[in-house]
Amino acid sequence: MASRKVLIVGGVAGGATCAARLRRLDEKAEIVVFEKGPYSSYANCGLPYYTGDIISDEAKLLVATPDLFRSRFNIDVRPQHEVVRIDRKEKRIEVRDLGQERTYWEVYDTLVLSPGAAPVRPPLPGIDLAGIFTLRTIPDSRAIRTWIEDSNAHQAIIIGGGFIGLEMAESLAHRGLHVTIVEMLDQVMPPLDREMAEYVGNRLLQNHVSVRLGDTVARFDGANERVSLIVTRSGARIPADIVIVSVGVKPETKLAREAGLDIGAQGGIRVDEPMCTSDSAIWAVGDAVEV
Repeated sequence: MASRKVLIVGGVAGGATCAARLRRLDEKAEIVVFEKGPYSSYANCGLPYYTGDIISDEAKLLVATPDLFRSRFNIDVRPQHEVVRIDRKEKRIEVRDLGQERTYWEVYDTLVLSPGAAPVRPPLPGIDLAGIFTLRTIPDSRAIRTWIEDSNAHQAIIIGGGFIGLEMAESLAHRGLHVTIVEMLDQVMPPLDREMAEYVGNRLLQNHVSVRLGDTVARFDGANERVSLIVTRSGARIPADIVIVSVGVKPETKLAREAGLDIGAQGGIRVDEPMCTSDSAIWAVGDAVEV
């Protein structure tokens, strides 16, 4: 039998793990991973700690390079290659090579979608001012580090008291910034029971992190197109040299929607228990899916 050809859209956690696991299950399959960003596999859980200089060497975030995938697993990983269309009838995808500025088609027997999710940027007045960031990729963390150093930032505001918000609060406090968390609910870490969340909130205060609960941002104000303060719905005005927006993510489903794959009630790519989509030749994993 001819070896099957498996194309994987997206690297990092879901796509890269899928590729490595598939190689262990099938020595003959042709496996190609397309990643639109510059890094195919990295420790995204370490990104907040890189911004805070707790992890000081960016190279320590890199889990596996395309050369390593090729030499160890015989997997073809193509960074800076964006998949822009799926032709389900012909079982092929259209790929844009961002480095060479060319577009080509690649056929598949099996397709795996691992496009991840995008940070939510609420459409508030002033959201596009310089100095307002979200954190999802290595370039994001690099941009935050550069902003802190170049602007000599002292006042940081974290919008959202969830996992990423608290990790960023810890990291920026470690860098010596005065950090304020603004959380619209009446506790940090919404997934936790109140008794546990109170303990977390007390630890934040002990580490000189200010916490503003039951309030949210109404607008961002700035000077010279740079953020300088936030105004909350309660009317509070809080100075800011840098703002991190951490209010959740939304699944990246544009490719799947345009291909006519079923989308679930929560807006993710609908998959069954083995992670197969509504097309028996297409599978999906990670933050983009729902079950």
